[in-house]
Amino acid sequence: MKHISPILASIALLASLGAVAQTSPRMPMPVPGINVQQLYMAHQKKANDMTKKSDRIYIPTTPGVRVMSQAETARAEAKTKETVKKTLITKMEMTSDNGRREYCNVTYNEYGHFKTLDYGTYKMQYDYEYGYGNHWTKKTVTRVDGNYSTVESKEERTLDNQGRVISIKRYEQADEKMVLASEEAYEYTHNADGMLVKQMVYNIYDGSVNSGLIRQWFAPTKSYVEAEWHNYSEKLELSIGADYYEVKCYEVTYPDYDNYVLTRTERHYYTADGKECGSELTRYNNGKVESKEGSKTEYQYNTPEKGYTTTITNRIDENGMWTKAKKTIATDNYNDPLIPFSGSRSMKRYLYNSYDNSWALKNSCTKEWTEQGYLKQVDVDIEYEYKTGTYYYMYDDKGEKIGYVYPFDNGSYVVEVGENTDESNDIYTYFYTFYDKKGNITRQIKSVEKNNRKDKYTNTEPTYTFYELKNGTWQKLSDKISIGDGNNHIEATLNEKGWLTESREYKDGKVYKRNLYEYTASGYTETSYCILGGQLNKNSLTSVSKDAKGTYTYVHYTYDAMGNVTWARKYVTYANGIQDEYNWDDDRRDFGNAHTSATDLVSTDDQGVTTTIQRVLDPNTNTVVETEKYEEYNTYNRHWSARYTKEDGKWVGTYKEETITSDYISFKVNPLQDPLKANDEYFSYTDDGDKDLLYTMVPLTILYYWNNGEWKIKSKSGREYLVDDNKYIEKEIDIRSKENGYYSERTIVSETTRDANYNIVESNTTQTEITKEPQYDEATESMVVKTSKHNVHEAPDYYTYDSEQRLTKKVSENYDTDYLAKVPQRNLTGRETTVYYYAEMDVVVGIDNVGTNNARPMFAVSGRNISLVNAAPTAMSLYTIDGQLVATSTNGQLTAPANGMYIVKSNGMKAKVVVK
Repeated sequence: MKHISPILASIALLASLGAVAQTSPRMPMPVPGINVQQLYMAHQKKANDMTKKSDRIYIPTTPGVRVMSQAETARAEAKTKETVKKTLITKMEMTSDNGRREYCNVTYNEYGHFKTLDYGTYKMQYDYEYGYGNHWTKKTVTRVDGNYSTVESKEERTLDNQGRVISIKRYEQADEKMVLASEEAYEYTHNADGMLVKQMVYNIYDGSVNSGLIRQWFAPTKSYVEAEWHNYSEKLELSIGADYYEVKCYEVTYPDYDNYVLTRTERHYYTADGKECGSELTRYNNGKVESKEGSKTEYQYNTPEKGYTTTITNRIDENGMWTKAKKTIATDNYNDPLIPFSGSRSMKRYLYNSYDNSWALKNSCTKEWTEQGYLKQVDVDIEYEYKTGTYYYMYDDKGEKIGYVYPFDNGSYVVEVGENTDESNDIYTYFYTFYDKKGNITRQIKSVEKNNRKDKYTNTEPTYTFYELKNGTWQKLSDKISIGDGNNHIEATLNEKGWLTESREYKDGKVYKRNLYEYTASGYTETSYCILGGQLNKNSLTSVSKDAKGTYTYVHYTYDAMGNVTWARKYVTYANGIQDEYNWDDDRRDFGNAHTSATDLVSTDDQGVTTTIQRVLDPNTNTVVETEKYEEYNTYNRHWSARYTKEDGKWVGTYKEETITSDYISFKVNPLQDPLKANDEYFSYTDDGDKDLLYTMVPLTILYYWNNGEWKIKSKSGREYLVDDNKYIEKEIDIRSKENGYYSERTIVSETTRDANYNIVESNTTQTEITKEPQYDEATESMVVKTSKHNVHEAPDYYTYDSEQRLTKKVSENYDTDYLAKVPQRNLTGRETTVYYYAEMDVVVGIDNVGTNNARPMFAVSGRNISLVNAAPTAMSLYTIDGQLVATSTNGQLTAPANGMYIVKSNGMKAKVVVK
């Protein structure tokens, strides 16, 4: 089974809407020269000019509205016609093993367009009217049954003076008359191949719009803005201004379904060079403005001097009026990636004072590169003094931050990098790498921080342990160390266990933090100092100890600048799990009465399963009672959790769920061919160089129930995925079971096999159904579980291609196997074989003007030699189907390295060619 994303699904939908099938009212015919799939995939990306965003209120864009990527220029005029050889399908024949036979004989007009598709009992007749450049402008499809004929569909196209389609209208039968089913419009000003700028799909019975798409060129971003909707109950209007685009959103009112009411208006602002600078949102209620919000930034380049930009941000206030809000003056490179030695930069930010119409400095920042290649950053914050300081950072050559830097006065430095090395246990590791002034590593230290909040009241070991890398191994560090010695640095003293006994942190040349540690056999005490009242004072004390009875005592105090306790908390945890919590009583200047509870038990085993046992205190017996247990396991692609309750002293499971997500896999294949699709100058299945992408989407979810002391599967649903070389396997699983023994299983295994050219050569779907249910057994006079169904259905399809990769044969088979039969056999229940026949014909084609520089080239193949036709000698490139470059040329000729299928590109044109 093949799965594609919702985006690709919408692409396929739009491609089908833009066409009409040869054997049905709608024929799939993408627009002149436009590769529909490539068009929509390409325009999912935002324009490159919009990478920098202004500081503004964010207004989410209406669904279906987006700015498309930058387009290109127009193509040359088509003037002449020429006869060429073209291989076309002439017959389709389907035979079935039950004797059924169907066929279709295909005839063409001189332009290689379908003339008739004769199915024997009826035929489809195609009539064309032609316009400029031998391109058809009208197609009528008529079904002929004997003497009776019915016009099933019509399509009308208008052409410009170069023979390019600028509009399409399609009509279908409804209530015995032809009605407009869809229409499209195209323009070529900004795209050489044409751009779809309007697409409407109508309800053929009442004429209402089922879905719509409109695009308009937006000069600031040099791209199209697209508005799209897929619901009859809404519609969008798009308008373009000099520096903005605006979207109006309408919805139907009930019960008057024909009346659309304006509900909101979005306006998005841009600078002349394509930079997004703001948006405005207006909501309406019963035709009146309900609310307005938005922001807009004005850019003043080379202000106040060259190399600087001043941005002034205006906001809509509570009265709906625009008012000044903030101003920023920054160097032009301020937001550029911080790549070492990429230039100094600075910024100042101001807030607007509406009372005296003045700007007040809020904060500033300067950034400059040191000789060693790390960044020196100076922050000044007028409102929050603690944010003011000098900081140093190391960045890589992509502008990604590596870590914090502590410099030494002699030019050497230390880089600090932190990482979460054991997330489940809240263990963080900080690595300190020492460099000399030339960038050579001289020393490596790490600090392991155990900061598990779940056992903070019973952990008698300190938070940090230091190690040094010596002779390739990490060894506990006991020494005095200095991480830097400049204005910002750290000094620490360590004992023989690698634990801190004292640490000092300096900021702007002064000690602003100091910690002292005292250790005993029963625990430790940590006393912290920081700047209080303008000088270094004690601000907290934490003590954790354990006595001989296994009782833990945790105490934490905080102090003001005068040394008075401002807050305190004490926890006493006993060996039986009872915990007394004491709050500080300011009146007594001591701890008050205890609040007694029970602690939870938390543990993690070697397999990574975390178990939490919830406990409560029984007030009658003053004992700890276990009430619930919770288990959890979590990795990047697997997660499960289980809950239990205590019954009669045993844990009994109540709920368990597991989710398994397959690793991301992809599998490229060419779309399956339909040789009887419309064959005109605007479409051929070989035009599409892209391939379908099969990839994982649905996880596997398993629910369990508890039975006789163990977990058993209650239901299992989802998909599993596997790629084995040139085979893609997808297994859809649906399993249900009950405690009484009932069991049902339904699995669908889809296998897709491709060849070296990415053509699908085999696809097989195997569906297995198994049912087991309790039944009365007369022999034992009891209920037993028996299998009541075990069927397997297989539906393989086989595809054969000729040397030019055209589909020539398709075989579809069906097999059934009943494994409950006395002699289970795999029975063939049906086989259909479809054969496609082709012939080479002389076809009249429109050829671009040879003398025009922009003429589109054609490619000729002779043996392994590939050459340009109808174009001046120019650069060519040859690629394998999977995109590997194998040959290039500058004179319009090249040679393929071997037989096979290739993609040749030249002058913006690409085509598939077969070398044999």
